[in-house]
Amino acid sequence: MRNLKIGLLSYRSDPFSGGQGIYIKNISEALLKRGHEITIFSGNPLPNVDKEIKVVEISTPGYFETFDFLERFKIFQSQKKTKLNFWDFFETSTGTFTEPLFFGERLLENREFVETADSFDIFHDNQSISKYPDSIYKKLITTLHHPIHVDRDIDLDNEKDFFSRLAIKRWYSFLNLQKRNLGKVKKVISPSESSKKDICQYFSYPADQISVIWNGIDLEDCKFHERDSFSAQFVTIISADVPMKNLKNILKALYLLKLENIDATLTIIGDLRDENKKLIKELNLNNEVIYKEKLSRKELIKTLHESDIGIAASSYEGFGFPLVEMIATGLPVIVSDKASLPELAGKAGLIFNSTSVDELKEKMKELIKNDVLRKDLSENSKLRRDDFFGWDEYAKKLEVLFEEIISGNI
Repeated sequence: MRNLKIGLLSYRSDPFSGGQGIYIKNISEALLKRGHEITIFSGNPLPNVDKEIKVVEISTPGYFETFDFLERFKIFQSQKKTKLNFWDFFETSTGTFTEPLFFGERLLENREFVETADSFDIFHDNQSISKYPDSIYKKLITTLHHPIHVDRDIDLDNEKDFFSRLAIKRWYSFLNLQKRNLGKVKKVISPSESSKKDICQYFSYPADQISVIWNGIDLEDCKFHERDSFSAQFVTIISADVPMKNLKNILKALYLLKLENIDATLTIIGDLRDENKKLIKELNLNNEVIYKEKLSRKELIKTLHESDIGIAASSYEGFGFPLVEMIATGLPVIVSDKASLPELAGKAGLIFNSTSVDELKEKMKELIKNDVLRKDLSENSKLRRDDFFGWDEYAKKLEVLFEEIISGNI
């Protein structure tokens, strides 16, 4: 395929900010290696990518670096008093998550983007789903990791206070604009069949315009690890500890094991919110829980190698990077019955009802007690590992879609 000039659009891109940041880093570097010219137009936090990739910072207020109104007001005072800045501050102050809402408009305020936009062969949007000019939509493809509507619904299910529920609805009000904007996009990439189904449902987007491509994974450093001993060490990767990650139920299941005098530990990788820190103390699990915040890639793989059983308990995942990493390193896994997780696990894991603490506890207990089952699942992980592919293969699949759009076949 000929070399392309590709513009990647992402309202925030730090690899530590979650799956979106990991995605933008990996696809940009994979496309670069295949000879394409890559420019990332991103709001803060910016991506950490190969130096040959051009990163253009799209100026954003940075309101979501703090939730203190006075600090946000100081930020507003330091800016030019434009209509966009007034509107952004108002929406932020009344509870809306405005970063994806205004990313497209701030993109058009960037001189470099405006002066070079016509020179790009293709634009690839990373979940921003902002309002772009028609000239961009003509050559735009969007990766939609999963509909954020699901996050909203899970947050609402976990909140009973009336005013807090109103605040949640206000926070996610940008979704209405995203639904209108997605209708103009020529092609959507979904990371799983489950996510594709939900995109159709929540965005009323035609299924035949959605291509499912599993995300790539760096299998070079995710070495399969043969475990010659067992000490009931569970591991879960939560990244950002939000209700959707379902950590609360994992902690409660661990507590039930302790009540049955079954020794086990749980390593939690990611940010831990105060609510779950409090729960650990209340359940007297301080000795059973090991907490690791932000790990380097090398430290993450080392931790997975030192563990015995992986748990992916999320109430929703468009594509579960942590689950794939667990499988790739040979862990037998326990996964919830929601979204993409059973699809990705295949025969490498036991599936439990995500709302049932007792069922999760029983699956954990079963894998602790049953050596044969544990080894069988680990062998299945080795086989399942071969179904995943690296980012170079992912980039090749992208190129096919890019060419279809460029040639006018979509």
